[in-house]
Amino acid sequence: MMKALLLLLLVVVLCASSIECGRILISAPFGSKSHQNTYVPLIKALAARGHHITLITNYGVKDLRPLSNVTQIEMDELKIDPAMFGDVFQKAIGKGGGVLAGLSNAVNIFNMMGQMPVKVSRALYSNPQVLELMKTSVFDMVMVSQFFSPTGYPLAWYFNATLAMYSPAGLFPGIAPVLGDSDHAAYLPNNIMDFSDRMSLPQRIINTVAIFFGEQLFLQWSKSSIYDIVKKVLPDCPPLDDIEKETSLIFANTNPVFSYRRPMTPEMVEIGGIHCTPAKPLPPKLEAFVGEHRAGFIMFGVGSAVNMNDMPPAMVDAFIQVFRQLPQRVVWQWKGQQRENMPANIMTVDWMPQQDMLGHENCRLFLTHGGLNSMMEAVYHGVPVIGLPLSADQFANIARAQREGYATELKWKDITQESLSVTIHQMLDNPRYAENAERLSQLMKDALVSPVELAVFATEFNLRHNGAKHLRLGSRYLAPYQRAMIDVYAVLAAVLCLPIALIVFLLRKCCKTTTTTTKPSPKIAKN
Repeated sequence: MMKALLLLLLVVVLCASSIECGRILISAPFGSKSHQNTYVPLIKALAARGHHITLITNYGVKDLRPLSNVTQIEMDELKIDPAMFGDVFQKAIGKGGGVLAGLSNAVNIFNMMGQMPVKVSRALYSNPQVLELMKTSVFDMVMVSQFFSPTGYPLAWYFNATLAMYSPAGLFPGIAPVLGDSDHAAYLPNNIMDFSDRMSLPQRIINTVAIFFGEQLFLQWSKSSIYDIVKKVLPDCPPLDDIEKETSLIFANTNPVFSYRRPMTPEMVEIGGIHCTPAKPLPPKLEAFVGEHRAGFIMFGVGSAVNMNDMPPAMVDAFIQVFRQLPQRVVWQWKGQQRENMPANIMTVDWMPQQDMLGHENCRLFLTHGGLNSMMEAVYHGVPVIGLPLSADQFANIARAQREGYATELKWKDITQESLSVTIHQMLDNPRYAENAERLSQLMKDALVSPVELAVFATEFNLRHNGAKHLRLGSRYLAPYQRAMIDVYAVLAAVLCLPIALIVFLLRKCCKTTTTTTKPSPKIAKN
């Protein structure tokens, strides 16, 4: 009898746990590998708690493949071709046509961005695995990347699931208004602009134009293009704006330490640094190179997508000559055919465990392109930075880091042996950079819960309460002019002005009548 009761109890517990576990679809069909740092830690944590996750991605995640409750749909045709960005070093140096070349590059990027929504939509809604998923699966939540997020909206509608989003950076323009907030162009700079939160009038004008007339128009245009494709597969799909209005959760890859503060609606959850973890032991070869050297070591890397062989030879030589004179050792991430006969204090590697090296006690300085994830890791581990930005948001990230006092920028066009040597020695010899990095590291870690724990709680809370609609602001359902109180101010102005106008009208009428009444009779001319 006791065994039967225990067996029954076990069955009840298992059934209860299976009911509590959610089925989540994450649609991230386009983005760089670095974007995965935002959602892969969350997937691992949710999977460990028994949830079932299906991931649509253009890059398969090796660490997720052993997990039985995680399924990946890999869309190889949407992998990013580095050739579309051209020679990043030549662009950063400014060669090849000056302003005209810059305008040409901007046009090429705009054309590429204009083509991607259509390309992603066609690939997504013609993929056999996705179509099969739509026939056979059920989901409680659909989480979409903010990179061309409207491509994933129809999936949330089709599965009758709550719609969530994640951003690999801050909130993209046009998203906050969906939640009843605004983009706050007066003090929140666009993600790719190196403005601060205290902008001058010209900067605020530029920022407003970029947010409302550039990206907002592009967002609406992309929705129209996406909808035309979706309607062919899902003819009953409602307008994408209608689906977007039901967004119930947004994860932003931001943190007060390295992001300008903004008002947060209840649906917004900051998980900046979610991928940051304490350092693990280095591989033996690396540890032998950096571990016993009292002067410490410097890291140099500009992202896994950049081929170091594309750097002009004279510039490579400048780095080598400066590095060979340093008492520190240098670990140089070098993708491509590596140079031979490097100085003894330089080690080139095609890949380096960046966080484990940043967290090593002997790490003194990080030379980086300034990608957001790299900057977060540098702050988390308290390492000062020399920023060598190449494109996109890297200029804004480095500009913010300089204002916080733990980094300095060195433009590629200004790199010489002398400028590089002066900058490195300035960073190593002035203790304030390391002190500021450590101060910010402590601030970043001083939180009630970790970003992973916060993200897991927010996801499960949203699942438990069917989209948590009770958290939504009433302003979500108001038109922009209503949120700005324009209609209220117009009525109040009318109420105040109408009596004044009436009084003025009556006074003028009275004055006119009096003038007419007292007008003297015309004199009769004498003969």
